[in-house]
Amino acid sequence: MEWEQQAVIRLSPDFDVTSHAECRRAVLAWLAQQSMEAKMKIGRSAGEHVAVYAYCQTHKDCPRKWRHIFQLTEDGAKEHIVHVNGNHATEPRLVRGTAVAVRRQADALTEANTPMQAMVQLAAQGAEMETWPCTAALVQSRRRAVRKKSASAEFGGGTGLGQWLEHLRKINEDGSVWSTVVREDGCGIVTCQKFADAAAAMIAQARGGDHDYLVGVHDCTYKVFSSDWGLWKFCLCAKKYDREGIPRTTLVQVGLGFVPKEGQEHMLTVLHLMKEWHSSKNNDLSQFLHQVHADESLGGQNALRKAFPKTVFVLDVRHQVSSIMRRAGSKKEVRAMVAANMQFALSALGFSRPLFSLYIDSLLVRLVELGELDLAAYLQKDVVEKVTVEGKEMWTSACCCFISLLGTSVKFQSHEANPGMTSTTISQSLEASWHHMKKLLPGNVAKMPATDALNHILKATEAWDCAKGSALKLKLGGISSRLVSGEAIFTERVKVLDDHQMRLPCARLLWQSCPGNTKSFEFDIGEVGDVRQAFVLPVTNASMVVDDDVACCMVSLLRLCDSSVQKHLEKSPGMWHEEAGRLSLTKVKEILANVCVVTLVAGPEEVLDRLRCSCLYFAKTSRCSHMAFAAFLLGHHNDYFQDLIDFTRKDAPKQPPSACVKLTRKKYSRAAIPSAAAWKRMATICAEASEKYNKRRKTDKGEAQAAMETTPTKQELAAGKNKDPRALSLETIRDKLGAKDFHSNFSGMHLCIKHAVTVQEAKEHGLGKMILGLKHKTTSAPTKALANQLLQAWVVETRASASSAKSSS
Repeated sequence: MEWEQQAVIRLSPDFDVTSHAECRRAVLAWLAQQSMEAKMKIGRSAGEHVAVYAYCQTHKDCPRKWRHIFQLTEDGAKEHIVHVNGNHATEPRLVRGTAVAVRRQADALTEANTPMQAMVQLAAQGAEMETWPCTAALVQSRRRAVRKKSASAEFGGGTGLGQWLEHLRKINEDGSVWSTVVREDGCGIVTCQKFADAAAAMIAQARGGDHDYLVGVHDCTYKVFSSDWGLWKFCLCAKKYDREGIPRTTLVQVGLGFVPKEGQEHMLTVLHLMKEWHSSKNNDLSQFLHQVHADESLGGQNALRKAFPKTVFVLDVRHQVSSIMRRAGSKKEVRAMVAANMQFALSALGFSRPLFSLYIDSLLVRLVELGELDLAAYLQKDVVEKVTVEGKEMWTSACCCFISLLGTSVKFQSHEANPGMTSTTISQSLEASWHHMKKLLPGNVAKMPATDALNHILKATEAWDCAKGSALKLKLGGISSRLVSGEAIFTERVKVLDDHQMRLPCARLLWQSCPGNTKSFEFDIGEVGDVRQAFVLPVTNASMVVDDDVACCMVSLLRLCDSSVQKHLEKSPGMWHEEAGRLSLTKVKEILANVCVVTLVAGPEEVLDRLRCSCLYFAKTSRCSHMAFAAFLLGHHNDYFQDLIDFTRKDAPKQPPSACVKLTRKKYSRAAIPSAAAWKRMATICAEASEKYNKRRKTDKGEAQAAMETTPTKQELAAGKNKDPRALSLETIRDKLGAKDFHSNFSGMHLCIKHAVTVQEAKEHGLGKMILGLKHKTTSAPTKALANQLLQAWVVETRASASSAKSSS
């Protein structure tokens, strides 16, 4: 397209048209008037002529650009001529999940006001609530405004590059446990012998242990040095039992460095320095590093791919879920539903690629039903992708670590992993490691000179990490007594499962209800992967009866890639929505929350290393009570099992456990495909079990939990589409006043004023009591003022109606 003249602006006589600084300020002022944000570049200048090019940054991948020419006219006047080229894109550009226009609006509101004062100002101006920036955007803008105004205090003066390099040189000469490898620009790493010993121990375990690869994780934080320099950490992942006998993900630190910013060039520098240093210690990380978990920083991702080209990059689930919640253009409850379902799929469905792919397909279809086409397109573009697996196209994700129940060997350059090595547990362990380190640092460490901050960081690393201390216990062997005969174990909170913890019974409780709660199947070699035997067990309720239909359907999930199995599943009204042509998301959650399948795969390893379980707890920890009970039934030798037999069956030590309870082991047949009625029966049984389990739990149901229980369209149907619009508005106000966040409460009171809620309506819906409670509970002055305004107006209205009634009588 050709340039078109958009405007001609006369400049003041004292304007210097040859000054680049003044021209840039004039362009910024013009962009502010147009409510646009652009990236500027000074063009070529010829004599008394300056050209400034501006490229639109308000919209994503926008071709719109402007050319600003500052020149002298023939009569000596000074002009600012604006030319335009291209059309604006339709999709807004996001910065940290917030649209640029929303950020600009929030910045203007919070420049001199707090977030609450900004919302009071919007309410006073009569602005529509749909145009208000969200609370998170106002809070972030206010923090940026305060940070700009506050002077950066320093303790002991600043640190220049020469002083920094000299300090690092002294660390190498003072004979401490630390040494440094630094480039001329100040970017480098800190090393110690314990880092090399830890890496050597992990490599030795990989060579002679359960797997022949390593899983790493790296991250960079800017909260301990300053906003200009980041502290970088690289760790290898292992498992160990904690003091309570629960398997936990353990991070073994092998790298520590500092980078000016998290760009590809600097991240690649520290990665290469770490590789070279470990190679000098005979630790070849490139040969054994299978996966590296990290956040969504593009610079870090590109640097990892260049430093370790054979390594698979795995994205942190927590960052991915946060990016979905920050996605603009969709309702909050829809984003919450999608984020919870994605977290469930990435955490709990890694045991079956076909089930994961079918679940993602159904979620995308559900979004199309809701009319959320942009959100569905975003998921397909940035969250999941189609890949070909064994000749079939399936959905996968950079966040998912697949742990197959079929026992197939883990391929080196893939997203497959061994139990316990999921992106959820590893990212949580990394955040915990930063948290513990920061607790050991002074509170003003970010304001210190870099030299003093580094000294405190090294001391904290010595106190907490492996720079000093005894040899590391890396291998997770045997089984914990907690899983066999201890107290019940609780999983982490799962949002899509009502945001509560699942209570897993120990093997003793499962043993006491056996054989009614257990079904066993035997497989021929190669019939279903490498599976030789499978057990179907209850997940939470040890006394739940597992009938033949439930058992056959659960085992058939291992063969979901077969078209014959999926064909019968699609005919089941309890599992499949025929009109929409998708799987029922709710039924999948209920089934996996109540029933699990434990498989024994073929191999030379001992029984514990050949067991796999479909429950969420096993995927995160590599050990669970269902697996322990299956090992007990298979006759695995363990001291805890002997105590269990003595406690429950006095005459059992002479016989295998399966003979004591007369456990029937059926021969599995590929031809025996569960019918549609069997799938429906399993869905009904699991739904009833979930309902009973939820009734026993007396928990407060917050806004996020209510959004997880059902999808938005079902809520609208339950409320009734034919209700009066006034009644729907009053119900919306009541829901907002009953929420637990300030933004909802404040907007609810603002809606009361907007819709002129009467005293009678307030009494019928209980709004007066709710507002009175908020008035006494809140410490926010604007909230109290708005509550007083409403309550006083209702008092005046009550007195007026009483006086009119008295006069009429």
